[in-house]
Amino acid sequence: MRARSAMPEALWPGVFLCVVAAVMAFTLSFTALRAVGIASGISPRLAWMFPLTIDTVILFGTWAAFRFRARGAAGTWYAWVLLIFFAAASWIGNFLHAEPVPVGHMSLSRPVASLFSSVPSLSLLLTTHMLVLIAVRRGDEREQRRADEPTRVVDVGEEHLTPDKRTQIAPPTHAPTTPDLASWVAARIPVGLPVRGTDVVDAGLANSPATARRRLATLRQSDPTLFGGTA
Repeated sequence: MRARSAMPEALWPGVFLCVVAAVMAFTLSFTALRAVGIASGISPRLAWMFPLTIDTVILFGTWAAFRFRARGAAGTWYAWVLLIFFAAASWIGNFLHAEPVPVGHMSLSRPVASLFSSVPSLSLLLTTHMLVLIAVRRGDEREQRRADEPTRVVDVGEEHLTPDKRTQIAPPTHAPTTPDLASWVAARIPVGLPVRGTDVVDAGLANSPATARRRLATLRQSDPTLFGGTA
């Protein structure tokens, strides 16, 4: 039980720092993009919506791209196009917003000021990217733990049961999904159908492609003849 709670506790400092950095980057980028929106002819009264239509789509696109990829879902390419397009729009908006201001003896050129002004948009993209990676990894770890957990058998006092009843409550010698997966592979290989992680997920025999690939690898080691190999 302690091993399971230690991982989330160890992640909290990093997650907290990522969230703080993302909030600050979002705020700075919001200010820059709002000014760009006003300069583009948007009413100052409504200009606060302009940065939200860009940076919030970056957050959503980041989540969608990695969530779709982790689940092997269709449409991953669309999420990546969405993310790249709006990330570029945010970066360009922050770049254009720069206006060099002399501070003491330091006076930056316009290109240098523009580069530094565009850092918040890049920071927002990278921090949200990291948060999504952490969330996806945690989901895969939870699924792996559930897959690795042995089936629990409740002791109901076998001395009071008939032989037929004892057979019914005897613990299985294999994981519940192993026979189904073996039968599924045996039915597909001879007719030339692919046996991939996403196919296993589509068949309802695993929760994610990563888990499916691990189970296929275990099955291949235990019974290579299923995959057309030799024992």
